[in-house]
Amino acid sequence: MILIICCICGQKCSYLETFEGAPHNLMSVYNTNYLELRDLDIYHCYSCGHTQIPTYLSEEYYQDYSMGSYWGSSFKRVRQQQISRLVSLLSKRERFLDIGCGVGHYLELAQEHFNELYGVEPSARSAIIAAQKGFNIIQDYFHEGLKFDAGFDAISMIEVLEHLEQPSALFELAAQSLNEDGILIVEVPNGQRIMSERLYYNLCTDHIQYFSVSSLATMAQRAGLSIICVQASPDPNLLELYARKRSRPSVTFGNKRESTRDYLVSRIPNGSRVAAWGAGAESSSFLAMLEGILIIDCIFDSNNEKDGQHIAGIPIVIPTREAVSQYDIVILFANSHKEQITSQLYALNFQGQLLAVGN
Repeated sequence: MILIICCICGQKCSYLETFEGAPHNLMSVYNTNYLELRDLDIYHCYSCGHTQIPTYLSEEYYQDYSMGSYWGSSFKRVRQQQISRLVSLLSKRERFLDIGCGVGHYLELAQEHFNELYGVEPSARSAIIAAQKGFNIIQDYFHEGLKFDAGFDAISMIEVLEHLEQPSALFELAAQSLNEDGILIVEVPNGQRIMSERLYYNLCTDHIQYFSVSSLATMAQRAGLSIICVQASPDPNLLELYARKRSRPSVTFGNKRESTRDYLVSRIPNGSRVAAWGAGAESSSFLAMLEGILIIDCIFDSNNEKDGQHIAGIPIVIPTREAVSQYDIVILFANSHKEQITSQLYALNFQGQLLAVGN
């Protein structure tokens, strides 16, 4: 058996089985008197959960491809939900690109939400139909040579990646075409379910990649995107990925701590009486940041079991109206409970200033 390397994570795949008599060349089944079939060698990657078969179709096959040009009600419902979810996640909605746009169905769903819509489609017949609907269509495969005058706030790839020998390459190129904070949405058949439930009727030579939740996530992470979610749709049998383009942080951990410390010092007048609130895991980090710079008299915490204990010699105190009234400033060490602590201080009639750190 030949050595097959996973096209997603680069690890060695394991041979699963040879499935005999799978549909081959689906575009040829109409108006013929016979079925074109082919045996499929199936390989699985136990590192990322991806499954793949060798390529049996040429690139030219997709230049007149029309499978998927009709959407049934279940597909339309799922994709309307996708667009609604996508729009809710976006900070900007100017430019939208659909890679493998077919006859333009997805662009039609997106057009009320974006000012500029573009599609790329290798099938000449489908590209013409999409262009006749008024969209900016390029009849070609999506590749580095395509030039756009700007990036995109959202890019969709709907039932595209399962056809490609190297899906990661297209995914990475799409990720590079996103604007900062832009979102890439991907839909593929649920290869994880196809494999686990042995859905033999979903195997064909048109689909050579069978994605899992893990392999979709791996592909997004390797492309430098931040995963929002990967989820399954049971009807129809699909996986969806939403991923966002984020820039690398421009500051170090040390820079962030220093700027936080400087902010706090600038907000606390000389002679102020200062306490903190929150004797949890984060308190040690904040105390280390402020050591030698700011005197903190006590740390308030609502956990009765901590009352009377101390951290680095600073006593932990149960907050009462009398206790909080002695302070001008309370520094919040428990960032995830800001709303709750703010309400508690209000109920205790705290008249001073609450300062939050950490964000």
